[in-house]
Amino acid sequence: MKEVRCPSCNLSIDPSGFTIDLVVRLGDCEIRDWERFGQLSSTNQERVLQALETGLAPREIYPLLLKLKEMGALICS
Repeated sequence: MKEVRCPSCNLSIDPSGFTIDLVVRLGDCEIRDWERFGQLSSTNQERVLQALETGLAPREIYPLLLKLKEMGALICS
């Protein structure tokens, strides 16, 4: 098994017994700029809407959610 190190202190960690989150929990979010949101591909629109409904986003779309938030298209509290 590959050695795992703490990102803060660089100590070696035994990964057995740990689970890796494959999703990110979202707060209360809503789309504010539907015009910008509409510029996303239909697949990404669907994935973002599903994440907003469930409050859980797959890690791979989290950067997209951050970009939407930076642009003001997505508001989260």
